[in-house]
Amino acid sequence: MRRLNRIEDELCRQIDAEGLMAFTAEVSREVRLSGSEEEERAFLAIAARLATFGLDVRLSHRPGYVSWPGPARLDIQGLGELPCITHAMAAPARGVAGEILDLGGRAPHELQPGEAEGRIVLVDGVANPQRVLGAEAGGAIAEIFISGDHRHEMIVSPVWGSPGLQDLGRLPKTPSVSIDRATGEILRRHLAKGAARAVIDAEIDTAWRQLPVLEADLRAEDGDGTFVLFSGHVDSWHLGAMDNGSANAVMLEMAHLLAAQKASLRRSLRLCFWSGHSHGRYAGSARYADEHFFELREQCVAHVNVDSPGGQGATDMRNAIVSAELWDLARDTISPETSEPYVGSPPLRAGDESFLGMGVPALFMEVSEQPPGGEGSSGVSAGGGLGWWWHTREDTLDKLDPAFLARDARVYLRALWRLLAEPVLPMQAQAAAAEVLRELEARRGAARGRLDLDLPIHLAKRLVRRTGALDRRADELRQLGETADPASVRRVNRRLRRLARALGQVRYARQGPSGQDPALAQGLLPGLDLAVRLGALADGDAAIEHLLIDLGRERNRIALALEEAIDALR
Repeated sequence: MRRLNRIEDELCRQIDAEGLMAFTAEVSREVRLSGSEEEERAFLAIAARLATFGLDVRLSHRPGYVSWPGPARLDIQGLGELPCITHAMAAPARGVAGEILDLGGRAPHELQPGEAEGRIVLVDGVANPQRVLGAEAGGAIAEIFISGDHRHEMIVSPVWGSPGLQDLGRLPKTPSVSIDRATGEILRRHLAKGAARAVIDAEIDTAWRQLPVLEADLRAEDGDGTFVLFSGHVDSWHLGAMDNGSANAVMLEMAHLLAAQKASLRRSLRLCFWSGHSHGRYAGSARYADEHFFELREQCVAHVNVDSPGGQGATDMRNAIVSAELWDLARDTISPETSEPYVGSPPLRAGDESFLGMGVPALFMEVSEQPPGGEGSSGVSAGGGLGWWWHTREDTLDKLDPAFLARDARVYLRALWRLLAEPVLPMQAQAAAAEVLRELEARRGAARGRLDLDLPIHLAKRLVRRTGALDRRADELRQLGETADPASVRRVNRRLRRLARALGQVRYARQGPSGQDPALAQGLLPGLDLAVRLGALADGDAAIEHLLIDLGRERNRIALALEEAIDALR
């Protein structure tokens, strides 16, 4: 392993901050709406650069359902017109009028039935699917969002990827506009004088478009037939220098550096550049997951995603997302770049994570963010999030820090190199099993004894014991390094992959391996989310028995996945 470590260190030294900035400038010269001519030019420029590195490059196009927001107008009775923007996938509006209901800090889902009937609700926070769904459930005919100090472009559909026929009813039915905080204060002072009506006009171009997808394979000369998927989107809000031009530059730098070490790779690298991320709710990656389902499920060992690296002031590297089995890898690749301990977060239902349900472990989306409460924070998330310029026309080249961009690229280099070159996959099987066991026990507690989870908990404990033995065998082979018996290495790697595949269909997904959950917040074992609601009900509530039907079926689905995982280790 010393040879591999030396190569890794040398590759890190070769990362070129000036080159990263130069290509970011090149790709972010134009606005790149999904399916637009400008985006196509960016894809062609990336493909041309990849070809010079000797990769197998394929640019193709697939239909995607995407939404381009147009001009919007918000007119307030007695106040006049206020500056606003509308949002992708919102319903278009022409003269939608109603009395304004100020929620005053309440979330839309807290509306009483019929409280907002026929009214336009004023909501604190960025526009997102959860808030739109809550407003519509309360009877609202439109939403005005106060999105913070800046108006952030957003997409408000909860449908992941292009909608199927059954998804059409889940698309937003109401128009949405956003104003900034200063404008919101003006509006609230006006409302304090008495009720007022609003009129909303919003143009939105939502249609099927041909979306590019760019694949580039760096094939291991003597590999085992598996690959690592490394992906990022090309489409942008406005010029999108940070989101996602800098990520495209990182992907090219990784391809360039790793191509020179092709002979040392144990696994192939597949780079995928997506369209439809911003304007189609991950339409590109979701379509790819559908069309490459069996290949990804059988041969993809991990999905590494890159989004918005190198932002000015992005010093917080504690919370990058990771599947539990890759937590040690995330810590070990981030820790050389920061003095703060890595904490990590489970994969989010965001960021082109279209492969979780099929059992592909996830590593990263953003690796650096603004510190909470810092001057550069967007203020739109619980932590620091990305910079205040995120999803605005201010996302330009000057918002990047070349040193931080090179720092983030080094994190990706280390992670990709270890996934590609180490004989034994850098995964900890017991961490994945223990994560499931902890969550099962937590859900049993949340249900207050009303939900019998004894069987899946028993199976999860067995899996924890068996994965401990697998991890010990993997560590023995790692100690042997490149002298380890190839057949033994193949067996261990195969079991690690089969374990991830079995658990993936329940650990981070409700829909299972071939479906896509909505783009809504969810945690671990999301199919058991109803356990919290079950535990909150009063004794004798008729809803208890209904919930037990749903939760009982999910319990069986999880138990089946755990049995499959145990069987994979035999």
